[in-house]
Amino acid sequence: MSGRPLSIEWNESAEELYERYQKEHNGHRKVRLHAFWLLRRGYQIGDVGQAVNVDYRTIQRWVSWYRTGGIEAVIQRTPGHGAPGRPSRLTPEQVEALVKRASTGEFRTVWEAVNWVKSEYGVTYTYTGMHALLNRHARSE
Repeated sequence: MSGRPLSIEWNESAEELYERYQKEHNGHRKVRLHAFWLLRRGYQIGDVGQAVNVDYRTIQRWVSWYRTGGIEAVIQRTPGHGAPGRPSRLTPEQVEALVKRASTGEFRTVWEAVNWVKSEYGVTYTYTGMHALLNRHARSE
């Protein structure tokens, strides 16, 4: 797509964006930083979209966010960056009971925890959801 030239008041140099891109480990943020590094170097939105495998309109939306809040506004809108996520299906007391049982070794597998929560509280978790729940609470202890 061709149109008017992209005009952005940059807060970072291409080198700063590249350095940040290189150090980033989160895949969502890394793609966005890569896109902004390319834009900062003068590439057109269409070319950047192809390079990072993102739709043209998505890059335009990121640029809009950048214009209003800088690179932090773009980074903050990625999954896991301060996003609240879904509310827990279990009460804090239920989570505490689950974590206590898991920490004593009552569950040998994640599936055992999934099945216990289903039979005890009538709440269905996926393997991935239970794994994330247990990991999240294991880190907070």
